[in-house]
Formats: sequence, structure tokens, C-alpha cells
Amino acid sequence: MLTKEDNDRITQVGAGKPLGRFFRRYWIPAAKLEEIAEPGGAPVRVGLLGEKLVAFRDPSGRAGLIHEFCPHRRASLVYGRNEEGGLRCLYHGWKIGHSGQVLETPAEPAGSKLAKNLCVSAYPVREAGGLLWTYMGPKELEPKFPEYPWLNLPPEKLLVVKMYQDCNYLQGLEGDLDPAHPNYLHRDFTLEKDKSWAGAGWQSIADMMSDGVPTIHCEETPYLMRVGAIRKTADPKMSYVRTTEWVAPFYTYIATGPHESRLFKAWLPIDDYGCYTFYIHFNPETPLNVPASYANWGHETHAPGYRTKHTVTNMHFQDRGLMATANFSGVEGAAIQDRAVQESMGPICDRTQEHLGTSDKAVIFYRRLILRKLIEMDAGKPLPGHDPSLDFNHRTASVFMPADADWHDALKFLEEQERESAQQKTGATAPVD
Repeated sequence: MLTKEDNDRITQVGAGKPLGRFFRRYWIPAAKLEEIAEPGGAPVRVGLLGEKLVAFRDPSGRAGLIHEFCPHRRASLVYGRNEEGGLRCLYHGWKIGHSGQVLETPAEPAGSKLAKNLCVSAYPVREAGGLLWTYMGPKELEPKFPEYPWLNLPPEKLLVVKMYQDCNYLQGLEGDLDPAHPNYLHRDFTLEKDKSWAGAGWQSIADMMSDGVPTIHCEETPYLMRVGAIRKTADPKMSYVRTTEWVAPFYTYIATGPHESRLFKAWLPIDDYGCYTFYIHFNPETPLNVPASYANWGHETHAPGYRTKHTVTNMHFQDRGLMATANFSGVEGAAIQDRAVQESMGPICDRTQEHLGTSDKAVIFYRRLILRKLIEMDAGKPLPGHDPSLDFNHRTASVFMPADADWHDALKFLEEQERESAQQKTGATAPVD
């Protein structure tokens, strides 16, 4: 369990909080590009790290991200006119530029210097991977933009899902830190095509269900941390190994098997009490099966709210009849199953009341690591993921491998299996000496 002070330190994301300052030292998604697709179109609200912002694309096509409220009388700029070079407030016509600078105050007398030194918060933006990214930290500490391997994939190989979650970001993030929970929360009882893990193309999830007590390994990396989960199989000479890569400040690559589509996830804190979970499905090899992804995860959402109908009030549509015939939880969709348990903890989980066990090893490791990184940040030490030589080209593995092999070699075994299956499919044979 954590003390209340430490729980506060790893859940509070405001600008003046240690974790808030840590998160602001990274490039993070602010919105989907589809939200501001039209030049000169309607601005959109963006809640991010406790700040109320507005994103827009001016008539020339330039994107911007600025403080939501006009510095004059605090009217929301979401209602504003989207004009060349910025947003014009409806109340008195003040115009705010991409830099946050007040450009015009037409209701003031000629020669007025009222706006000369007026400026609202504004943040730099980048467009990549279907997302509007921003950096909210000190300009002099801005890191290199991370070149994730999925950013430049064509639309048919990339699916960006944004889903509102009604709780603190950490409850979602710690769910994916937990290698043991899928054996229970995500267990399917059916092999019906497109409705089970195997049927929808994620055989790796079905393969791990035989052992619900994995051996867990954790280690710090230059990006943040890595987790390995080793499961027993029916063959004592073979293990089933899953690895996940964690990238600061709140990203992870979920373990996937040979030739499966890959998954990058992010938890974007709106404030201390709500977040957006981003599911980035991608496959460099073949087009994605989007209907299967939506059916299996249950996370299809749309603008403007990017919400599903599932809430704590309606018990996430849990059907106890399904518990006997379909799945362990009685909740349909893996993403909704995660949300059900995470939102059930309340807006911010009271970790002073927890009783952690061996299966929580990765969660414990992460909490200690983040608390240490906050101290190192204030001491001026380099932060994870900030080394400019890092390439951010990660891949995880979910694979059968010899029980006496090093779990760090899981990706090598996965790639070898992919080569072998590709050769079998094409009928290729090894050259003869």
C-alpha cells in the first residue's frame, strides 16, 4: 500500500504538482486530428493535465492549442470565430493568436495599449499518426519529438481509438501493468469467430489462459521500464512468455504474438478525476481488421465526447447470464471490462487501503520508479526517454519458447517463428549447400 502523500504524488497532474511537471516534460497527444480536420472549422475543447484548452485549425490550415478563456472577460473561445491567425472572441471581438498573444482589441479606443502585454497560455503542436501532439513544459527543456514506428503508417494499417474513462489515469495505466489480470477479467468461454480472442485474431491472449499465476520480472530501461511474464505450459520444457515495454510518461506497447496486429496505449489525464485512453492498433504488414478490433475490445467511440454508454451507474451493462456461457466478467468487450473494474474503484483509488501480493510486482515496481523519477527530476537529472539517441522503435512479444531460455530473448523467438511461418506460406525452402 501507499501513504496518502505518495498516492497524491502519483495521481495529481496539475501544473504545480510534481507529477504534473513530469508529464509536461514530454510530447503528449492533445486531440485526434479528425476533431480539427476542417480549416476554419469549429474549435474544440481540450481538457489536459488539469488545464482547459481549445484546439483549432485556422483557415490557412495551421493548428493551434491555447487557453480556452479570453483574457478580457473570460468568455470561452470555443464559441469564437476561427479567423486567419487565431480565434476571435464573440463577446467584444478580441483576437487571440496561435502564440496566445492578444492581437486585436477592437472595442478599445484607438491607440489603446491594453493588449500590449496580454497573453494566454499556448503550446506548440505537431501532427502525426492521426493525432495532434503538444508539449506543455518549459521551452528550454523541450525534448526531441518521439518517432514511434506507427506514426507514418497508411490509414488501412492504423486505427486510433479515443475513449473517455471516468477515473484517474493511474487506475487505467496500472491495469496494463498487471500481467495476471487477463486470465480472469478477460477470459472468454467461447471460440465463436470474431467474438473471442482467438477468433478475432489475438491467439496470443487465448494461449496465455492456461496459467493464471505468471512469474513476473521487471527492469528499468532508458525509456522507463520493461515487464516480462513467464507462464507454465502443458509441456514442462516450454514456457509462454509475454513482454511489455513502458515508455515515459504514460505509454505502453502491449504484448502481441506472431503476425498479430500490435497495440500502443496511452492514458491522457484530463484532470485528476478523468482521462482518455488511446488505443493505437497498427500492423506494418497487412491492413487491420477494424470490425474485429471493435467487436473484441468494445471501444468504438465518436466525437465529440468519445464515450461509450457504459458507466458505473448502469454497471457497464454487466450480464450475469453471460458469466455462465460467454466470459468470466459478464461484461462485453475487453476495454469495457478494464473500465468496469477501474471505474469501480472511484475517481481516485485509495491505495492506502490496498493489500498487494506477488502478482502486483510490476505495479509496485512502477510506483517506486515514478516516485524516484520525480525526485530525480527536481534534482535536475535526465528523465527517461529524453536521450536524443533513442529511436523509440519498440516491439513486444507473446510467444512459446524453451523454459530454459532467457525471457529477454522472447522477441527473437517470435521473429524466428514469423520467418518460419512466412516460408511455409510461400513454399520457400532453405538453400542447399
